[in-house]
Amino acid sequence: MFRLLLILLLIPTPLMALDGSGVEAFDFPSRWGTVTFEHLKHQRRIGDCMVCHHLGVEMGGCGNCHGVIQKLPQTKDVLHKICIACHWKKRGPTECSGCHDPERLDESVYND
Repeated sequence: MFRLLLILLLIPTPLMALDGSGVEAFDFPSRWGTVTFEHLKHQRRIGDCMVCHHLGVEMGGCGNCHGVIQKLPQTKDVLHKICIACHWKKRGPTECSGCHDPERLDESVYND
């Protein structure tokens, strides 16, 4: 009985990814050029919300914990690790300008 309940609880996660119920796109501000993340496109392609939302969709975006809770890595570090690893496997862009928009570069990068 417990196994059946567990299976039933796990079924909605991949189905939510396929039903298009997520946000279409959003921006990650970055000094190296804002990254527009096409959430719905990735949601449909990956099909499993837990790949990115490892604590569940109800936890929200990465920045709800990463960059807020001191013992956790920063959002940008997590995104670089997850995104680039997946892009290598699925042949997505791996150059900086593949995700970062150089037209939206923060001028402060020239002061580093």
